[in-house]
Amino acid sequence: MKNILYIVILAVFATSCDDWLDLQPKGKVIPSKVEDYRLLLDETQGRGEGSVIAAPDIDLWLTDDIDLRDDFIGRNYSKYQTNAFTFEDHFYLPSEEDESMGSVYASIYIFNTIIDEVLATDGDEDEKIKLYSEAKAHRAFAYLKLVNIYAKQYDATTAETDLGLPLRLVAILEGSLKRGSVADVYELILNDLTEAYDGLPETQVEFWRPSKASVNAILARTHLIMGDFDMALNYADEALGMYSELTDFNSLYPHYWYTHILDFGQRYQYKEQFLLKAPPSDYITIYPSQEFMDLFDQTNDLRFTGKISPEWTFPETRLQWYHNAIGGAAYGVTVPEMILTRAECNARKGDSGVSAAMDDINLLRQNRIATAAYVPLTAANAAEALAIVKKERRMELAFMGHRFTDIRRYNAYDDANISIVHTVEAETYTLAPGDNKWVVPFAEKYILKNPEIEQNPR
Repeated sequence: MKNILYIVILAVFATSCDDWLDLQPKGKVIPSKVEDYRLLLDETQGRGEGSVIAAPDIDLWLTDDIDLRDDFIGRNYSKYQTNAFTFEDHFYLPSEEDESMGSVYASIYIFNTIIDEVLATDGDEDEKIKLYSEAKAHRAFAYLKLVNIYAKQYDATTAETDLGLPLRLVAILEGSLKRGSVADVYELILNDLTEAYDGLPETQVEFWRPSKASVNAILARTHLIMGDFDMALNYADEALGMYSELTDFNSLYPHYWYTHILDFGQRYQYKEQFLLKAPPSDYITIYPSQEFMDLFDQTNDLRFTGKISPEWTFPETRLQWYHNAIGGAAYGVTVPEMILTRAECNARKGDSGVSAAMDDINLLRQNRIATAAYVPLTAANAAEALAIVKKERRMELAFMGHRFTDIRRYNAYDDANISIVHTVEAETYTLAPGDNKWVVPFAEKYILKNPEIEQNPR
């Protein structure tokens, strides 16, 4: 890593005799100066093993936006992806790691190291506070993603007893793996973000470095998931007041490869980001479902024409989403997400919020619909506005790690009664509202080696 500091995370869940984390760093230099810790928090190249941008992506395979090509099973898709797509009791063999979880816990170890050590090291005091605050913000984002995959949807009436996550708050290799509650996880997230805020610059210096704006954006997402729409509205508005860069898709080259133009430079040129995150895999081939594609005006919506392209190996078959372009770059928090969050919260205020909600929807669509075809949308009431917001959110944030969480909260707060139905080799698999399988299981390997981790019921 920059030929100065090299840390390799060996494994995330190890044997019970080592307790749960065999995360010993080994390498050329042990961090001892502020500069060393800055290198740790600027490590973005490896999507797993300590990368600050690592984010879990297993939830992609559990939504209604994706299809699984029968002829590509075992070739384009791994066994765990197929198992997730068919809602199996276990996604991995007992000997296999969960890359999605493991890469994020490896990053959490790095964040804990910095939180534990940086304030007592040698160097500039302001920089130490900034690094400490960045690590806190990164850790909050990591736990927010994990809790919305491996634990139940937040419910204020049951959060104190619902199984959450093993919470690792210090960089030690021993300790209990007993899972905290969902309430414990959200308390940590909110506390980390609150503590991080004052030590950060207002806007991002680099897209992978947290800022006050990105902390506000993560707080908005957190409160949206928790069903506190007034707080989510306030934080989304604060975030957008600090940073609101939108790219007009009409200004881009009119071909799907413009996603790669935006992505140029290690995914750092996509300026709609508050905070860069990316899934563990460098390249993911995703085939969008017909239901998802039918949402679009496939002629004039530049999100469709610019992001979805003909299958290049078998062009006669169907369409393909190139997820490693804009989708991969925007796996963190973005300006469009905050615009849509603000619109949703306004729509949920009732008819008094309809106008503001539609103003935000039309602000976004002006930058996404071909100029000659653009017509502002209107809504007669709050229910109609909310339906429009949900549709736009699904199209805009597709394959960026939102849909699974969105369906869970719609079913919880709106009684939306959304089921996911997948078909593989003529067999149908259904994930119905209320099913335990809305919570992803822990890899069997982790449970076998650490029995104190209680498995999610199936």
